[in-house]
Amino acid sequence: MRPSAPKTTHPRAARRSPGFTLLEVIVIIIVGGLLAGLVVNLMGTQLRRASNPATLASDAADAEAAMEAVVADYTNRINDNTSHADLAPMVAAYATNSTVHIVDDSTALWNSVPALIVTTTVGNTSYTMLLTQERTNNADNATNF
Repeated sequence: MRPSAPKTTHPRAARRSPGFTLLEVIVIIIVGGLLAGLVVNLMGTQLRRASNPATLASDAADAEAAMEAVVADYTNRINDNTSHADLAPMVAAYATNSTVHIVDDSTALWNSVPALIVTTTVGNTSYTMLLTQERTNNADNATNF
């Protein structure tokens, strides 16, 4: 038997240091760039769809203030007169208001129960409320707002 030759290792295998190869670095850069492009694209879409947050908050506050004014007016009218006939002037009072839209819905949905559907809209913010008459006679407690 012939003695076997000693095994030789490849010179590069002995010097292999821990780290990334050039190919791995290129792949990581490409994948990172694609993800960054996707995130920037999605953020840009959302920024275009959303308006200024200060404008949104201002519109919401204005719509809520308009709704509170209508509810206060409604409460005063109901406390002053328990008759449903007193609500017709309220609908007429807000007819020219561009922010407030009131529908007298006393017969369509509620079977002759006095009700108003109030919608306030400022910008893209809307609030809707159904106001019904709680007081039906003067002996009922007044409503406080």
